[in-house]
Amino acid sequence: MTTREMVQENNRLREQMTPANRDFYEDIVVYVRDSRADRQRGEQRLLELAREVLEAQQKGIPASTLFGGDAEAFAQSVVDTLPQVRKLEGPAYYLMIAWTALTILFLAEVVIGFGAQLAGQSGESLNRISVLAIILVAAGAIVLTEIFMKSLGKTADTGPQKPGINLKAIGIYLVIMVVVMVVGFSLRGVLPVWTVPPWVSLVLCIIGFLGLRFIFLRKTK
Repeated sequence: MTTREMVQENNRLREQMTPANRDFYEDIVVYVRDSRADRQRGEQRLLELAREVLEAQQKGIPASTLFGGDAEAFAQSVVDTLPQVRKLEGPAYYLMIAWTALTILFLAEVVIGFGAQLAGQSGESLNRISVLAIILVAAGAIVLTEIFMKSLGKTADTGPQKPGINLKAIGIYLVIMVVVMVVGFSLRGVLPVWTVPPWVSLVLCIIGFLGLRFIFLRKTK
């Protein structure tokens, strides 16, 4: 089963639980999903627990008794048995964002380059990449990610209300972006521009995805 299918099955099983069992079990679900546990393995374990709850429910055993009475303590014991995804902070976090954005950039170059070749056209003019473009893509990705995360953070802090936008954060990051653009465009005459063949973009794209998988998103155990 895919992760999405497991989540859907989990939701279906929860509907069959008594209100008390569902409340206790959902505390475990929230804790596990908010942890750094590998998502797919976590969903597999939650699905197993949901089935255990329903089996115990048929015998008249509440989930609180089945799992020791403390949902958070039990959830932590579950998390401890699961592979953990390394948490990125500081420079590594922003490097991952920029790395991802540039990987997507080269993926677009692959599609454009090979698409032009299949259409019988020269894609040389379309496959020119400048240092300015690289800077703007990387910086822009970081800015947009920060704006999005700040907005989510404000919504989470204020509870289940209408999502808000952190205007101060947006202003700060937009100023940074403008500075980057001004500096970049002022140097556009001296910054190099390369023609990157589609096959080179493909290699760089593959390296990008491998880096995301084995450097930034590797499991810790």
